[in-house]
Amino acid sequence: MNASDAAINILIVDDEPEFADTVAAMLEREDDRFNIRRVTSVEDGLEIIETERIDCVVSDYGMPEVDGLEFLEAIQDRYGEVPFVLLTGEGDEAIASEAISKGVTDYVRKRGDTDQYSLLATRISDAVEKRRARVALRRRKQELEHLNDRFHSFVRHSPDVITILENDGTVRYNSPAIEYVLGYEQDEPVGNRAFEYIHPDDRERIRSEFERLTEADGETRESFEMRVRQADGSWTWVESIASNRIGAGSNGFLMNSRDISDRKARERELEAKTERLEEFASIVSHDLQTPITVADARLEMAMEDCESEHLPPIGTALERMEGIIDATLTLAREGRVVDETEPVELAAAAEQWWGTIESDDATLSLETDELTVAADRERLRRVMENLFSNAVDHGGSDVEVTIGRLADDDGFYVADDGPGVAEDLHEDIFEPGHSMSPDGTGFGLAIVEEIVDAHGWEIEVTESEAGGARFEITGVEFV
Repeated sequence: MNASDAAINILIVDDEPEFADTVAAMLEREDDRFNIRRVTSVEDGLEIIETERIDCVVSDYGMPEVDGLEFLEAIQDRYGEVPFVLLTGEGDEAIASEAISKGVTDYVRKRGDTDQYSLLATRISDAVEKRRARVALRRRKQELEHLNDRFHSFVRHSPDVITILENDGTVRYNSPAIEYVLGYEQDEPVGNRAFEYIHPDDRERIRSEFERLTEADGETRESFEMRVRQADGSWTWVESIASNRIGAGSNGFLMNSRDISDRKARERELEAKTERLEEFASIVSHDLQTPITVADARLEMAMEDCESEHLPPIGTALERMEGIIDATLTLAREGRVVDETEPVELAAAAEQWWGTIESDDATLSLETDELTVAADRERLRRVMENLFSNAVDHGGSDVEVTIGRLADDDGFYVADDGPGVAEDLHEDIFEPGHSMSPDGTGFGLAIVEEIVDAHGWEIEVTESEAGGARFEITGVEFV
C-alpha cells in the first residue's frame, strides 16, 4: 500500500458538538481515507492522542479554558511533530499569524459555504502525506546510516585487505588491515601503482588478469594468487579476488586480499613430501619388480614339477607384495597438490561410482540431492571408492553406506552401519600399512587422506548414528 492510499486518522476538537459533527461528516464525504474521532475538550483530545495513532489534529481556536494554540503547544511538548490544522473565525488574521509562528501546519477560516470543507480536506491530506514522507525519509536515512556504520565497522575489523584501484592500477584506498598483513601504514601505498608491489615473476600474469577485468562488459570477478612485497622488503603470498565494479557509476577495481603464506608453505611441504615418496616408491617398485617376477616364474615351474602345501601360500604372498607396491605408487601419485578443480555433483557421481563395488546386498543412501563440490573428479572418485570398499570390507556384504552434508555446511560425510572403528585407532587407521583386515594392504585410507590433503581438506573418523564408521571431510568448497 502506498502512503497516499493509507487510512488517515483525524482528531477534531471543538467545543460545539454540532459543528464538530458537521465537519466530520463533510470531511468523510470528501475523502474515504479519513477515519475521524471528535471530542469537545482539549483534555479529551490529549487522552486520545496518548492512546491512539492520530495523523492530524483539527482544532477550533476559540475554546473555553484552553484555546487552540495552547492545545498545539501541549501536543508539541508531549508528542513532537503532529500535523495540526487550526480553525479560526473571520477577521482573525492576527491569530493566524501567531499560529504560523508557533508551528501550526495550516489554518482554515470557518465559513458557512461547503467549499471550506473541500479546502480543509485538501489541507489535511497534504499535511499528512508530507509528514509521512518526512518520517519515511528520516527512517531511510537512519537505515542508511546504520548500514554505513556496519560497512565501516566491517572494513575496519576485516582480516582481509580491501583495496580500491583506479583503472590504471593506481591505489585509491586501502583498509586498515594492510598494516598487520603487509606492514604498511594505511595510506602509504595510496597514489602508487599496485603492480609495483607485485613480485616480478608474477607481475605480467596479474596484469593480464586485470586486463580481462577491464575488457569485460558486465560485472566480472577474478581470483588469483601472487607474491606481494611487504613493508620490510620480504615477499609474502596473498590470494586476491578482484571485481571490475566498485559501485554505481564508478570505474576501477575492488579487491579483497588475504595472507595465504601458511597455506603456500604447507603446499610446498606436501609437494616435497610427495616428490620424496614418489621417488622412493619408484625405486622400491623398480628394485622389487624384477625379483618378484623371477619368483613368480620359478613358483609356477615348481608347482608344475611337484605338489606341496607350501607353494600356494608363496603365490599369495607374492600377490600381496605386488599389491603393496601398487598401493605405494598410488599413494605417492595421489599426494600431489590439486591445481585444477571442477564442479562435481557428488550425489550423482557417487551413485555411478557405487557401481564398482562388488557387493550385491550393500546399499547406498543419499541424504541430500544437492552437493556440488569443487574437486579433481578422478581423485575424488578414488576417495569415494576407497571409502565404499572399506565399508564393505569391514561392515559386511549387506552394509548400508550414507552420504550427507555436514550440519555446519563445512563439508560432507560418508557413514556406514558396520562395526565402526575403536576410538584409540581413529588416528592410526590413516597411517600407511595399517589395516584392520588380514588381507588388506593398509594403504586404502592412507591414499584417501593423501587425496584429501592434496585438495586442502581435512578428514577424521567418528562414530556414525548406527554405531559404524563415519568419515567427515571438512574445508570443502561448495559451488
